[in-house]
Amino acid sequence: MLRMIFSFINSCAPRRRAIVAATLLAVVGCTRSGDVAGTGRAAAPTSTPGAAAGAADVIGALKLVRQEYANAVVPAGGAVADATEYAETELFAEQAESKFAALAAANGAADPTRSAAIRDGIARTRAAVARQAPPAELASEATGTVALVQDLLAGAVLEEIRGAVVATVRADEAIAAEEIAGEYRVAITTGPARSIFARQNGGLVAIPPVPGAVYLGVLLRERRTKRLLPAARITATLERDGRGTDVALAELWGDFHQYGANVTLPDDGPLTITVRASPPAYARHGDMLTHFVSPVTVTLAARVQQGSLRFDAHPVQPVDADYAIGDDVLQARTEAGTLYDAGPYRVGLIVEGPEPIWLWRDGAPVLSPVAADATNHVEVALLDRETEQLVPDAAVTLTFLSGSRTVGTATLHPLLSIFSHYGATLALPAGVTRVRVHVDPPTLGAVDRPRLEPAADVEVPLPPVRGAHA
Repeated sequence: MLRMIFSFINSCAPRRRAIVAATLLAVVGCTRSGDVAGTGRAAAPTSTPGAAAGAADVIGALKLVRQEYANAVVPAGGAVADATEYAETELFAEQAESKFAALAAANGAADPTRSAAIRDGIARTRAAVARQAPPAELASEATGTVALVQDLLAGAVLEEIRGAVVATVRADEAIAAEEIAGEYRVAITTGPARSIFARQNGGLVAIPPVPGAVYLGVLLRERRTKRLLPAARITATLERDGRGTDVALAELWGDFHQYGANVTLPDDGPLTITVRASPPAYARHGDMLTHFVSPVTVTLAARVQQGSLRFDAHPVQPVDADYAIGDDVLQARTEAGTLYDAGPYRVGLIVEGPEPIWLWRDGAPVLSPVAADATNHVEVALLDRETEQLVPDAAVTLTFLSGSRTVGTATLHPLLSIFSHYGATLALPAGVTRVRVHVDPPTLGAVDRPRLEPAADVEVPLPPVRGAHA
């Protein structure tokens, strides 16, 4: 979307809402970039709710095959680099085949030619896994098959990722200026003072703005994917004529994740805004070990005009071609299988083979090796029921039950990976049949109105164990 000059004032709100709606319609009406192999395919049939849900399952499984296989087999092929990742790849490939068979049996892939092409593509993908083909070959095969399955959706956004797509569209539209700095996207949003709520004593407390203040928000996101980056410390320095004011920005949950504060601006004239952000203070899986470990600083030229901030054009850049908005949510939902409602959250429980993680300590990731008695890595995918976005910064604990008897507990770490989640590698107690998931609300505040305020509990059955240790 082209932008010239951005001025965020109340009179623009209806126009912005209209643009958001139009942009979402454009997203809904187009096949997503990065998953299309070639052009000239026949027009897709009209999607039904059943076909959309089944297609989402198949797409999610195929994307997990593509993701896990990249870490499972050496680049040249012919040898396994990680046995656990390879076992998970085999499992997801098998799931893609069985899920598509169920979809076809329910007449969700009514076109016989298209159905045969998808079935053949999945079979070739499974064969590539079995012969340990080079990851690039597997990725090409899986990507082409994903594109065929997406045709079943008639260009629609998957319902499972609609919240993530809407949040990203709203964020992009709210951005006044964005800078790319290495792996980071650093963007500014601004406008009239907003209601901000800080997390205090287990609840959210309103922080009234001073008269004449304006809202200054920063979006810290991954350059490649536009995924939010949580748990950073961010300051903005507003400077003119060598005199500056430092403003600490609080991490906030709203229609989209951001860091913000209501600030007092100087008189009309030029203004330099320097944003400094620490790396996310989050534990990581191996795929994120070397990413977002350094701080980032960007400086943007602005001007104060009639009490508002204005910026020259710094348009929002697209995501990389191999990523589609909402892939992280789709992968989280696919791995979890079933989501359970718990207060303002939706919870998915994942159990797989043991693996190391890296904890964030003293500003750097530190290896937490797999203990000798560890049997499993347990994860929780946590979504906001209202917006269907993945929720960061919460505190998640598990109670393991054998019947009605407690046989163990675990505190999970917030983790960066292909999707943000909570996890721990542990010795799963013998005889576990159910798990009670307790969620304490995230440490972040809220903007515009209180959100994610209460704690929540839900008791769920222990899911099947994925991977080599199933």
